[in-house]
Amino acid sequence: MKKYLVIAAIVAVGTTLLAEEKLEGTKLDETVISTERYEEVSVMEVAKNITIINSEDIEKRGYKNIEEALVNIPGISISNGNISIRGQVPNMGDKHLVVLVDGIPQNGMDNRSFDLDFIPVEQIEKIEVVPAGGAIMYGGNATAGIINIITKDNVNKKYWGSAGVQLGSFNEKKYSINYGMQLSSNLSIDTRYINLNKDGYRDYTKKKNDFGEVSLNYKLNDGNIGLKYIKNERKSNGSGYLTKKEYEEDRKQNSRDYKEKTAHDTQDKYILEFNKKLTTDLSSSTVVEYREREYTYSQPGSKKYSSYKSRIKNTDQLYMNTQFKYIYGNDSNIIFGGDYSTATVKEDGYTNQKKQFIYKKDYTDTDYKALGGYILNKYKYNDLILTQGIRFEKVEFNEDEVLYNEKGKIKSISNTKDTKNNTNYELGINYLLSQEASTYINWNRVYRSPNLTEYSSWKTNKEKITEKKESQEVDTLEIGIKSLIDNIYLSGALFYIRGDKEIMYDPYRDDKISGNESGTYYNLDGKTERKGIELASEQYFSKLTLRENFTYMDNKIVDGPYEGNNIPGVSKLIFGLGATYDFNSKFSLNIESNYHGKAYLINDYYNKQDKTKDYMVTNISMNYNFENGISLKAGIDNLFNEIYCEYITYAGKKINYSPSPERTYYGSIEYKF
Repeated sequence: MKKYLVIAAIVAVGTTLLAEEKLEGTKLDETVISTERYEEVSVMEVAKNITIINSEDIEKRGYKNIEEALVNIPGISISNGNISIRGQVPNMGDKHLVVLVDGIPQNGMDNRSFDLDFIPVEQIEKIEVVPAGGAIMYGGNATAGIINIITKDNVNKKYWGSAGVQLGSFNEKKYSINYGMQLSSNLSIDTRYINLNKDGYRDYTKKKNDFGEVSLNYKLNDGNIGLKYIKNERKSNGSGYLTKKEYEEDRKQNSRDYKEKTAHDTQDKYILEFNKKLTTDLSSSTVVEYREREYTYSQPGSKKYSSYKSRIKNTDQLYMNTQFKYIYGNDSNIIFGGDYSTATVKEDGYTNQKKQFIYKKDYTDTDYKALGGYILNKYKYNDLILTQGIRFEKVEFNEDEVLYNEKGKIKSISNTKDTKNNTNYELGINYLLSQEASTYINWNRVYRSPNLTEYSSWKTNKEKITEKKESQEVDTLEIGIKSLIDNIYLSGALFYIRGDKEIMYDPYRDDKISGNESGTYYNLDGKTERKGIELASEQYFSKLTLRENFTYMDNKIVDGPYEGNNIPGVSKLIFGLGATYDFNSKFSLNIESNYHGKAYLINDYYNKQDKTKDYMVTNISMNYNFENGISLKAGIDNLFNEIYCEYITYAGKKINYSPSPERTYYGSIEYKF
């Protein structure tokens, strides 16, 4: 209770500054490019509840990574790195969300997951979060929305760069260096390297990240050509779940066996970008990314895991997107484009199955393709803006699997093929009530086919009859308002989401079907409903900015075997508070709190277990910028030492605890020129 009073007192002190001079700059001044990829559009003109975090916010609030920047955005819940928007089951959240960097999807085609550790916060210009947006341009995997990250563009500089060091709890050491230069009037080069080494909160855990990037940009008349190479590498030791008894004894403990449980992820990305204004009214935009990924995982035999397991996965994937934008009438335009995605995944699995030697257990060779075409139209008549969108998408899956015995002989060969054709729709109406207020209504229908991992893990029943894999259908209706009243920015949205044949993961189901507890993906036999309200506000004064956000959701499974139950892993109530005080142009102080209400355990579709306890985490940070380009940052995360678990799962008959860190500290120094 004391920590809540401290937070309230800090906010109350800020209100004494109400009489000071008001600021003009607000969130209504922001522009968004997610809806039209490279053309900036006023937030006021977009019929969605968009939130924008810019580079100034990132710096003043002391965000060390993207996850911290997303925590206090309405509708978002983050559990153990899993991002859920508007009630998605946390361990399925990344399957319904597309993360973009400069318009290029970061979700791997092999598992649809994304790794925010591979996106340096230092190079971000702004982050755009668009709930229930992007499915027309980026396909059914954007059912819940998109997070578009726009990187910095160093313009009007001959040379630029930075060098920084960050130290923190758990032996954290982060080093970064950036250097760029203008080679000619049209050609520039930018290079960046970041290294992170950190022990985990739990015993015998460690993480090492390396990020390298080289980019070239050539300016054309009314356009540009960009080339970029990115190298990501991460090595980590795994941490196992704790039983309730282990959690209560020592929440930091971890079996020594997990010290040998390792994962190594290496990715090479080659990116081409071409933008050109063809005529006064017609422009084109193309992005191409080729990605190579090698992922290896090994788990030694132990008391908990009787056999050795190892997997080596190699993925080659290609993504291409081309679109044309034609401007007509008064601020009206139509966008038409298409995209093509393909991935080839080769995976070897090894085990010893309690034997004395390791042998190759299986081999899979998978091809995945997706072809899409879309049209987006925005028509503006005076203060009324109408948007319409349609997307046609074809998805193909083809997997060959070979199983071996311990003597290396083939036990069986199988092939799985499937093709899906989906059509997504969107309609929106936005009305500008004034220069400082707008209201909107938006509806979309999105179909999402199973992704590559879901196809591969879709189990058969004991009679070996394969269950049909169907595309899920999700309808989202949203009504909202955005306004500026004096020095107060307000935004709010009501949403209703109806799902049918939603793709889920359930550990119970595999126990009933195949006799084990490893879990399976499947189409939910029943419909889902998610209803909620999102509110956000900022109050601007000469030195102080106050922030509040509030989300309330009622998420249900309305029929089928889980009829009437809550969707697990999602809190009904989430809210956040924040305050940034600028003592002067150099020195700022920031405090933020995030509250999560009780929720059923992840995967507890039957709502059998008690809910998790609620928790509130508060972070505080300071930032000081010297005139010579040096900046100092320091902060304390989990200031009041909240003891909590943001990730607790229910698998079979077991409750698995994944403890969250207690109070931690960090400090950094950076030089920019």
